[in-house]
Amino acid sequence: MFDSTMLAHDPAPAGPPLAHVSAAIGDVVELQQQIDALEARRLVATERARVTALRAESALLAHDDVALSRADTERRRELARRAFAADLATALHLTEQAAAHLLDTARTLVVEPGAPGHATLDALRRGRLTLAHATAVADTLADLPDPGARALVEAAVLARATTCTVPQLRRHLRRARDVAHPEPFVERHRRATESRAVYVDPGADGMAWLTAHLPAHVAHAAFDRLTRGGRRAQEAADGRTLAQLRADALGGLLLAGADTPTDTHGTSTGARNTDTTVGARNTATTTGPQVTDLPTGDRNSVPDPAWITRRIVPTVRVTVPVLSLLGDSDAAADLDGHGPVDAVTASTLTAAAPSLRRLLVDPVDGRVLTTDPGTYTVPAALRDFLRARDGVCRFPGCTRTAARAATSTTWSPGPTAGAPSRTT
Repeated sequence: MFDSTMLAHDPAPAGPPLAHVSAAIGDVVELQQQIDALEARRLVATERARVTALRAESALLAHDDVALSRADTERRRELARRAFAADLATALHLTEQAAAHLLDTARTLVVEPGAPGHATLDALRRGRLTLAHATAVADTLADLPDPGARALVEAAVLARATTCTVPQLRRHLRRARDVAHPEPFVERHRRATESRAVYVDPGADGMAWLTAHLPAHVAHAAFDRLTRGGRRAQEAADGRTLAQLRADALGGLLLAGADTPTDTHGTSTGARNTDTTVGARNTATTTGPQVTDLPTGDRNSVPDPAWITRRIVPTVRVTVPVLSLLGDSDAAADLDGHGPVDAVTASTLTAAAPSLRRLLVDPVDGRVLTTDPGTYTVPAALRDFLRARDGVCRFPGCTRTAARAATSTTWSPGPTAGAPSRTT
């Protein structure tokens, strides 16, 4: 049992101060590995309980229920599964949704050796990754229709999963899933677009979360537009943080209205004047920002961030396989800061591009090898090469896009504990 007095009386280990820190971190890592091993055992026990419940289906159902007695076999099995999930949720003090997710994760990972999912569970058992990492892998594997695709995804990401954060792993999983998925990307995107929606969830202290589920290029264009509008307002001596200015601009735009073009799905893109760079294999597309002059007059007045943002065209960077542009391939493009987008969307963005830049890309692993040195000055080419090669900030665990990291001058903390995470 842990005793808080242990902290006061535990003698410091001998050696230099930095060695003390390393030893303390080592203790935390060792404990985390033990926790991970226990989480693996919990998944195995959960799957064992599920299998046991299936064998005791009749015991989980009420025999005096007239409606139940008339249900067919599949309906009775579904009710038995729900009854077991409710019992498990009660025992673990979880919501039914959380218990169902735990059951799904266990069912995906607790499989025979050699089957997709087993290697992930083994890595969790050995303390090489955490339950959050394993759950992210399980969620992706469960979303794939056949074992072959699941095996490809697990093999592609498992080595990285042991050395990266969960957000970084989810990025790798999205890419691997889109490569391995047997259904064409354009078909999946067309179907997924039908789920676009806006949600509002209550928050503490009179606040609320407004969340939009949008096509990736629309969401990134909107976020970039809000960011550029916020930075412009800061240049005009606005004392608010960038996060506050984004929020205020969004509210102002939604309540006051904004005249922006819409795509074929009826969603506002807000992206024009695309500057595209095409190479022997891939192309990078960029929409450049355009800001009208701020209003003249009282120098002490601060313009409305929504007014500023409304006059900005956002930047969208996308790398497109040249064969997709020629119509000879359905290979997905890569949206900066997000991952794969369908070739149709990429071609639409590229069609408005006033210029192109060539990139030479390794055909095996997709690494950017070089850019066209004759298009821009050396410093600009170097910056673009690094942005295209790295994709995100090089700091360990950071998922900020390289383009945004290179221009960022302010730091803003993440959301409060318990709130949905947001890219800043």
